[in-house]
Amino acid sequence: MKKVTAMLFSMAVGLNAVSMAAKAKASEEQETDVLLIGGGIMSATLGTYLRELEPEWSMTMVERLEGVAQESSNGWNNAGTGHSALMELNYTPQNADGSISIEKAVAINEAFQISRQFWAHQVERGVLRTPRSFINTVPHMSFVWGEDNVNFLRARYGRIATKLAISRYALL
Repeated sequence: MKKVTAMLFSMAVGLNAVSMAAKAKASEEQETDVLLIGGGIMSATLGTYLRELEPEWSMTMVERLEGVAQESSNGWNNAGTGHSALMELNYTPQNADGSISIEKAVAINEAFQISRQFWAHQVERGVLRTPRSFINTVPHMSFVWGEDNVNFLRARYGRIATKLAISRYALL
């Protein structure tokens, strides 16, 4: 657990070191039980899960970029460290019969809620110390135009707001 604790406590420094070490030894063969591809929040979270469940497993994380969390985990590229799947229209396609399928959005949202519980557990244990350093609310918006698209967005809003009981979700 010490490796993961140190890695998460100083994620920017610790994972950067893993990133540079992986580049330096890229031509050498290494054995590992788990290969984490990418130095973003998902690899860090999965590595932490696995370290708690299987502390004897060896893990290697590789990152092709100069730093960690620079691609999908970067706030300008995605939702940053977490993803609620509430605003992305592609997660809620309209079926041939006109109904809205919200299963994918709900599944992603539920997985994110489990991740939040895990991160809270890590804060309680002292593994993560400053939640604001890794998770923050970021406002999102879906914008559509045209009567058909507005009707789709209204129907989508009704399905998601009811299913997930979201109070801070508004249709303007």
